[in-house]
Amino acid sequence: MKFVVFGGTGSTGLRLVDELLERGHEVYAYARSPEKLYPMEHERLAIIEGSLDEREKIKETVRDVDAVISLLGPNGRAKKQTLSEGVINIVETMGEVGTKRFVGLATSSVKDPNDEKDFRRNAIASALQLGFANNQREVQRLAAAVRSTDLDWTLVRVGYLTDRGKKPVKVGYYGKDEVGMRVSRASVAKFMADLAESNDHIKESPVISN
Repeated sequence: MKFVVFGGTGSTGLRLVDELLERGHEVYAYARSPEKLYPMEHERLAIIEGSLDEREKIKETVRDVDAVISLLGPNGRAKKQTLSEGVINIVETMGEVGTKRFVGLATSSVKDPNDEKDFRRNAIASALQLGFANNQREVQRLAAAVRSTDLDWTLVRVGYLTDRGKKPVKVGYYGKDEVGMRVSRASVAKFMADLAESNDHIKESPVISN
């Protein structure tokens, strides 16, 4: 299968690219700073240098692939809407070229109708809203943009990311299922690779934790 990865230069993204290559897939990694991926040489890995405002380049990148996977998220304090505008470019161009499967990463601040009241999640979301209000608005805006499309999308919501190894994940919704607030980056990479290979959780926003 052929996959495009946005946000593949981060800690979780590098693990995801590794996971996909280990499974025998072709990977197109779209990156603003491709040098962060250059040590990862592989015959089935193509690195495409580009920014999120290069709509035509994004359009050609997402054409004729099986799925697009995005790990894009705010790095530091977001001051502009660059991230959400980039995700809008991705999902809109996917619609233009007929690529349907989108798997994206989101945070616990993104709500879902299936969630019920959860004190821990609400406390963390409130704290983040106070300290990183622009970041949270960006994540919520990109999630809304994805959900508004006709794509076969899945948003994977996570809390705190750790550097532990792969572990089984719990999948569910806040306040309703036994999901926690911590999950390893390796576990996230595996779960998102599983989703990209399948039609599981179409138009859903599950939470995963270890």
